[in-house]
Amino acid sequence: MQDDAVLLESAASASANFDAFAWVEEALASRSGDASALAPLVPQLALRSQTLAQTLHASLQHVSLSAPALQTRLQGLQQASTPLARRLDAVQEACASGSVSTSSSAASGKDLRHLVTLHEAKRRLQSCSQALVEAARWGRNVRACFAAVEDPTLLSHALKGDNAKLSVRTADSDIADNLADRVREMKASLDVLKDLPGAWDRKQTMERLCAQIEAAMQPRLATKLREDDLGDVAPLRWCLDVLSSVDRAHLVREEYCRARPAHVHRVWYTYSDEMQTEVDEKDEKEKLFASWLGNFYGDVLRMLQRESRNTRELFGTDMLINVLLELLHNTLEPLTKSFRDRLVHSGPSGTNFRLGRLLLCFHATRAFAGQLVQLFRSLEGEYDVKLAGNDDTASSAGEILSVVFEPYRLYFTEYARFTSEALTDALLRLVPAFNAKTNSQELTGDEYEEERGAADTAPLEDFSQRLEEASEAAWTLVDESLQQCYEFSGGSVFPEAVEAIGMAVQQFTLTLSAAIPAIRKYCKAEPAAQLEGSTSGSLVASPDWSQFHASLALLKACGTMESQLCALDGRVRVRMREQLAQFFGETAGSLSPRSRRKKSHEVTSIALADLVDPTKLVAAVSKAWLHDEDPTRQSQFHQFEMELLDQSTGSPGFDSSSSRYPSATVLDEAQRAVRSWTKDVQLLTYDTVFLPIARVLETLPANENWRKVPDAALGDLPTFSMLPQDYITMVADLLLSLLPQLEPFAESSSLENAFVASRGAQEVCVQSEWARFGQLLHLEPSELATCQRIFGSDGKSAATEPAPTATEFVDLWTAAVASGTLAAFLRTMCSISMLSDMGAQQLAADLGYFHNVLSAVGGEGNFIVDDLCRALEMDLPAHIQHVDELRADRDSPENQALVKINDCVAAMRQRALEPPRRLSTTSAGSAASSAQFN
Repeated sequence: MQDDAVLLESAASASANFDAFAWVEEALASRSGDASALAPLVPQLALRSQTLAQTLHASLQHVSLSAPALQTRLQGLQQASTPLARRLDAVQEACASGSVSTSSSAASGKDLRHLVTLHEAKRRLQSCSQALVEAARWGRNVRACFAAVEDPTLLSHALKGDNAKLSVRTADSDIADNLADRVREMKASLDVLKDLPGAWDRKQTMERLCAQIEAAMQPRLATKLREDDLGDVAPLRWCLDVLSSVDRAHLVREEYCRARPAHVHRVWYTYSDEMQTEVDEKDEKEKLFASWLGNFYGDVLRMLQRESRNTRELFGTDMLINVLLELLHNTLEPLTKSFRDRLVHSGPSGTNFRLGRLLLCFHATRAFAGQLVQLFRSLEGEYDVKLAGNDDTASSAGEILSVVFEPYRLYFTEYARFTSEALTDALLRLVPAFNAKTNSQELTGDEYEEERGAADTAPLEDFSQRLEEASEAAWTLVDESLQQCYEFSGGSVFPEAVEAIGMAVQQFTLTLSAAIPAIRKYCKAEPAAQLEGSTSGSLVASPDWSQFHASLALLKACGTMESQLCALDGRVRVRMREQLAQFFGETAGSLSPRSRRKKSHEVTSIALADLVDPTKLVAAVSKAWLHDEDPTRQSQFHQFEMELLDQSTGSPGFDSSSSRYPSATVLDEAQRAVRSWTKDVQLLTYDTVFLPIARVLETLPANENWRKVPDAALGDLPTFSMLPQDYITMVADLLLSLLPQLEPFAESSSLENAFVASRGAQEVCVQSEWARFGQLLHLEPSELATCQRIFGSDGKSAATEPAPTATEFVDLWTAAVASGTLAAFLRTMCSISMLSDMGAQQLAADLGYFHNVLSAVGGEGNFIVDDLCRALEMDLPAHIQHVDELRADRDSPENQALVKINDCVAAMRQRALEPPRRLSTTSAGSAASSAQFN
């Protein structure tokens, strides 16, 4: 066998360095420890033993013969050195005593100079001898080192394991093995020869050798480190030793930390193919990736555990923590962008960010971080190394968390945007669609007549019912969003979460408001219909009470939405306060946001023992992220935290004993968005009743009765009291019929939510009509406010009644419609072109009747109608005098408003008395002015 031939050759070698024990060990190792297989080699080994014994005997005999001669030579040297010793002693005594004579002093000084010269010559000879030795050593080492570096087979052989080296071992392989020692000898020789000629050339040679060693070692080192299983680390120790000799030891650590995660990176990027094949087949993509991520983290953890053993053997326990941290960083940091892409899950249709998917992955990451904490704690205990005690700034618990959770930092920084987009998308999917089509279109004959009334209201009622269901689901999503925010950040992005909720709810309500035009068209409550009715001149205008009831149902749904939101606000405020106190260990106090931010900056170090609890781990991550944010955001958070923690624990969001209406504190932006949508519904409900009334009143300026004069053919016949005209009786009927339509709804179980949705209805609904009237007469804001207060609420019932009553609800809506009707009546009345005396009497009769109707619906103190009735019963001079008396009281907004109204009416009466030619011109101008205001 080839192995036997090698052993026999080595046994027969005449080398004086033959080691019998090493030869036996090598032979046994090649036979797997089976001594019986070495039987054929025993004769050769016996022969070798006899040869060695003979050689040893001859050597001992030679020593015994040469020992006497050596002893004689030593004695001769001793005798020769004795006079020199005596001379040196005399010199020492002469130098010490200084008592020698002047004549002998000169001779002794001369001898001393000769002695110094001899000593210097000896020193120089020794230096030259050492230089010659070092030069010879330098030459040998240069030849050996360059031979080892320039022969690729030698370096490759050196990087093999010990077992591979034993099978083939040559003198050249010893050169490669001893390469580091030779380089160090060269450095020592270089230092010895630095002052001799050729120093610069030697330095250049050394630099060239170091560069060649580095260039030759790096690719082989990288190839070795990319193996999945390193096995024996002895070759890596040899690499470390060689590169240390040329001051490049850091290259081994860098390449080690860069190459070892390669296998884990391959595992990560193989998932993309799996994702592509399963994306069309599975709906559980979110859970699929989160589950796979947990397995991937398991691979990373096993890699770190395996490499911790290699690191100890290669770099020692002192470098263990630092190397593992760098390995962790090089493993996870290159995957950050890919990780974020998978969290967002970009596709052809754009991004598909879901907070739920983010949270599932975050839970997997949190569990992995906990396992890392346990790993590093076990290393600290086992090898007595401390993470916080390392000089490397990356060696800290905070840096571990930073590396592990880095993919999520972007979502923390832009939490409001990501959450707003995700929540908006989820809420918009809940928005019910309004479909005006009904089955009544498919009915014919008697069936159509019977079903038309019920079918007409079905779409709006169905929309209202689905809106209530959608609002409940929407607030559930909002609640889940805040809980997810807590799990993701420990509460440090609560302000951003609340902001995102406000933006998402605003989009939700804007989408609902986008359905209002279609609902108005269906309910025939479009403002444009008012103009169509006025041009037709018809007085037939009756509200569709079924649509009014349907709009009330929609209003109740709005109240339900707002009440649910405020109830949620109360719950989440208490919960958020507890969560912030738990995660940040703070209680209510007087610290300002700036002081709280400064205090949070004072303690930034993190201990591993504090991260065993998952909740504390998340808090530590979020605190570190918040610490890196700009001061404005930090102050906003601490302001939010302070307001929450400083509030009384027992303050709910909806307390019927202290307020008639619910209010939100944390989710106030969301409530404002809901209120904006509710105002649209309030206007819809109001217009279903008011627009028919307005269409009737739009015919008022064109009424021919305002221009009538007494018939001269009748002579001086007595005049009788005038009756109210049809238009005013129709308006009165519409107002009075509103009461029985409201009462059944007010007495139902829907009252509380409808009352909540009716807050501010009067101000919202009548504002535009009163504004048109004020613009026509150029009323000042204080004057206009005085007019509007005729049907204003004094607020007494809201303070005394713990719960809304049916009477309050009915009065609120009747007052709103009556106030708008009064404003519309005054505006159209002021648009009359002329008013004869008979017309004034007729208008006074209409106003008297109107006054009685308004008194029945809550307008008892109607100073405008009262004053106009009295003024119209006067003749024109008395009317003008009345205006002057009112004008004199300039401090009363009420009287100043009456001045402008009476001025307008007196001008109408004045135009009726002007000559026909001028009258026609003025009439045309008045008509043009009226058209402009309309």
